[in-house]
Amino acid sequence: MLTFDESTHTYHLNGDRLPSVTQIIGDWIKVSGYYFNVFSGARVKAGLFEAAGEFGTAVHNMVQYHIEGDLDITTLDPDFLAVLLQFEKWFDTTNPEIIDTEAIGYSKRYKFAGKRDIKCIIKKQLHIVDIKTGAFDMAGPQLAAYVQIDKEMDSSRMTRYRDVLYLPKDGGDYKFVSFSDLNDFPFFLSRLTTYNYLRR
Repeated sequence: MLTFDESTHTYHLNGDRLPSVTQIIGDWIKVSGYYFNVFSGARVKAGLFEAAGEFGTAVHNMVQYHIEGDLDITTLDPDFLAVLLQFEKWFDTTNPEIIDTEAIGYSKRYKFAGKRDIKCIIKKQLHIVDIKTGAFDMAGPQLAAYVQIDKEMDSSRMTRYRDVLYLPKDGGDYKFVSFSDLNDFPFFLSRLTTYNYLRR
């Protein structure tokens, strides 16, 4: 049985810890009060980076509650309301048939776990959608890993399309960005190899 501890962002399968998709990609590291992107070299003050992460988590929760019909809009901070309006605009435009939200899963073959944001049908096509409120340059490999998990846990033979739903923190217009680079999953597997090697 797979379990997820939200407070530590850790997954366990029958008691054994599995690395998460985001841990494996490992594009941000914290050094001396800053977070550095290991691929681009970008630098962000730790406080700003962590605040952005908390905001993103809150947006994910808000979207999940909204989809499930459990969100009290009257309690939302104006900053979140602006983001929610953009989500609703995307929803009305694409008319997705939601299969699930914030679902955890794991790859038995490669031994990693993750939580995808939205699985849905759009125009008779199966989509794995990740919600982002900030930079998403590693979204291709991340989504490819989620697709691998879904293929192993769901026997459907439908092609799985990979998308980011970008909901800007400032409430600006949403973007729905598709990913199709065939190198995304091999890149993810290379990061998994590195992750496992360093933890032997």
